[in-house]
Amino acid sequence: MKFSERLKQLRHENNLTQSELADILGLKATAISNYESQRNEPSLEKLISLSKYFDVSCDYLLGITDSYLPIGGEILDKDIVEIFELYQDLSPEQIDYVKKFIKFLIYTQKNEDK
Repeated sequence: MKFSERLKQLRHENNLTQSELADILGLKATAISNYESQRNEPSLEKLISLSKYFDVSCDYLLGITDSYLPIGGEILDKDIVEIFELYQDLSPEQIDYVKKFIKFLIYTQKNEDK
């Protein structure tokens, strides 16, 4: 996916107009339109601002990867990041329960395929 498409997708997912996103980034309203229509490309500074605002990597914005965030040298999507954040709030007993449940889900999935 191209940068222009990815930007438009993220903007729509966040229910933002081009003008609203431009205001957030300190740009003129036409700048976002120009990015999305491939007339202009953002500066490195604006690309980083976009990635921080949407909480995605620059590689994701540029269409180099379809994974949102790099973590510990690996690229993880937002679902995995969300699961990790939830996991951190669990007690040791709950973590053990979650591990057992995941193993159960994997077991049932493997047996459904047979």
